[in-house]
Amino acid sequence: MLAMRIPRNLSITVRQSFLALLLTSVVGCLYWSPADLAAQSDLPAIHQLKSESLALQYRQAKAYATQLEQDTARGKDRGAWLEGVRNFRKIHIACKNDALGPPSLFMIGTLYRRMYEQFGIPIDLDYAIEYYIDVATLYPRDALADDALFLAADSWLLHGHEESNAKAIALYHQIIQAYPDSDHAAKARSRLQEPAARHAQPLHVTAETFPSIPPGTAGNDPVQVLPVKYWSTVDYTRIVMQTSAPTSYTYKLLEKDGNQPRRIYIDFASSQSSHQNTDPIRIEDGLLKQIRTGQYDSGTVRVVLDLESLSDYRIFNLADPFRVIIDVHGTRQLTSSAKTAVQKTTVRDESSRMEQDKNLASAVEIPVITPGAVVAENVPNLNVPTLQTPGKKNPQTVAATKAIRPDEISLAQQLGLGIRKIVIDPGHGGKDPGAMAFGVKEKEVVLKVSQKMARILEDNFGYEAVLTRSSDIYIPLEERTAIANTEKADLFVSIHVNAHPDKTIGGVETYFLNLATDAHAMRVAARENATSTHNIGEMQDILSTLMNNSKIDESSRLAQFIQNHLASGLGTYQPYDHGVKQAPFYVLIGAEMPAVLVEISFITNPIEAELLQTDSYLQAIAAQIANGIAAYVEHHHTAALRL
Repeated sequence: MLAMRIPRNLSITVRQSFLALLLTSVVGCLYWSPADLAAQSDLPAIHQLKSESLALQYRQAKAYATQLEQDTARGKDRGAWLEGVRNFRKIHIACKNDALGPPSLFMIGTLYRRMYEQFGIPIDLDYAIEYYIDVATLYPRDALADDALFLAADSWLLHGHEESNAKAIALYHQIIQAYPDSDHAAKARSRLQEPAARHAQPLHVTAETFPSIPPGTAGNDPVQVLPVKYWSTVDYTRIVMQTSAPTSYTYKLLEKDGNQPRRIYIDFASSQSSHQNTDPIRIEDGLLKQIRTGQYDSGTVRVVLDLESLSDYRIFNLADPFRVIIDVHGTRQLTSSAKTAVQKTTVRDESSRMEQDKNLASAVEIPVITPGAVVAENVPNLNVPTLQTPGKKNPQTVAATKAIRPDEISLAQQLGLGIRKIVIDPGHGGKDPGAMAFGVKEKEVVLKVSQKMARILEDNFGYEAVLTRSSDIYIPLEERTAIANTEKADLFVSIHVNAHPDKTIGGVETYFLNLATDAHAMRVAARENATSTHNIGEMQDILSTLMNNSKIDESSRLAQFIQNHLASGLGTYQPYDHGVKQAPFYVLIGAEMPAVLVEISFITNPIEAELLQTDSYLQAIAAQIANGIAAYVEHHHTAALRL
């Protein structure tokens, strides 16, 4: 129980609101909107209570961390350490721009450093370095900034190889330059006099090496809230609100009050409204009436969604760039005039582009591999019988046909639901080339495979295939999912090419949305999400409240069928079977249908990079993914008939 005294001079409504706050877990910045308080005179006391509540949570989190270090038995439980990380992460999310922002972030780095010392897992050391550097990057004038940089440099040294030593040296020089009068500047000079530093190769520091400390005071400049984007249907709308920099936010559902409609509002702290946010965005699709954005007060931007129908909504944020996503679901039927209006979206060329994508996909000439066909020199012969001996297997991988037990029949299978429309998502595109190696670009390879897949699914199996892109254009990750949802797709398959620092690593793997269970999955998710691994860690906290178990179950089944066919059906080249994995991919979040992400080969493997440049190999990949989808659908029908 919180031992905190509530001042008696607060109004009854505010006292009740504060008690509710204490009983609610921290899921965002605890910003108190004056519109939701009973009296303006109560504001100073409310803000004081908020600060006291967060300070108490911080002290409790510190006490928990201290207990982990002192309790030998509990300290051996890695899950307990991760719980400590989550404690500080929640506090940091709640007060990024407040006094507890820097120390909570600093403590996350420290806990990961302790975890590395306790368990010896290299990725924990990488997380520690990233969080320490974030302290200095986000809060360059905080007292902890030089401490964090120094610990990051020392952590680089623990990796013990030439490149990491060079990064440590670069950080020591950065400390001396940015904080010349600090105690850690003297320590950095001392480190640079050590033999290992004197003989190390100098490192050319770039933004890719580690984030540089920006000039000025972090967090003081107002964040710009950019114009809202949305995608809408009769019963679903996705709204995306992007900001110029990460900031804290809070949201609330307000019931209808007099002439005021039912509405959801989102308040962005330390923010200013873009000059483009002037007029309300009228939607009137039977679900949302309009979206209003305005400067609520000098430091707060409020976005209001006026609702006509609401059965459920989910709010989460993505990083790099920072944006807040709202998925709204409703049940209201449209009038004929509203049905016409809903076909239009904020992205004005969306409908025409989707139609163009389908036409282009159908127009692509897909060469058919016939028995005995001649393929390029040094390229494996892909013309093999349908029944093929599986490739090299990961010991943990189980064939899809054996992985599904009779007691695991899903609701979709029980109802015998059919699959009609499949959305195929060629990853990356436009300004985002994806992974690159040996002169090959991921964005080009996956587009070719996706176009071939679309043709096979339509011609061989009679499905309707829709591409999220049919040309070299950039589409944000959250828009790809929105396309699948507004198209009312039955399945969503995102196509990618893998990469690894070790050029000998090759093979295929298929992912579904869930919390990552190993370091490799975290790194793959970070690369495909174009973000850092510790941002993936933050997303895992959000995912725990967003995931739909039935969709996860179906997605894992779909992934198993696709993976099984990919691993065994690529002809004489038998790729290593990395199996089905799970990770928090942004592109899969919010999908209303079974959704998977397929890594078709490793572009960094010289053999597979050469294969990815041959049409026959891409055709074989497209065919096996399509076969896996068809096998998944057949399993649905077979399971339904057995019931």
